[in-house]
Amino acid sequence: MIASHAVLTTATHDYRVSPMNSTVQTAPIVIEDDVWIGSGAIILQGVTIGRGAVVAAGAVVNSDVAPNSIVGGAPARMIRERIPSGGPVC
Repeated sequence: MIASHAVLTTATHDYRVSPMNSTVQTAPIVIEDDVWIGSGAIILQGVTIGRGAVVAAGAVVNSDVAPNSIVGGAPARMIRERIPSGGPVC
């Protein structure tokens, strides 16, 4: 699930090069199954969001998120582990 106003960006510029717009660095974003990305979260290039993870609203994710973890903040940090219940609700 990806909430409204989330940003997933797979490209950036190298700030060490002048002019900055002369370079483009790209890397894919991988989002595994059963993930929830909250409203306004920003996921940067090269990040993998592990299975069952939750990204809090407004978080800025610049590194991989472990499976079944809840992350938040800027930059995003682990808040706690998510312990899924018995299965999907029908």
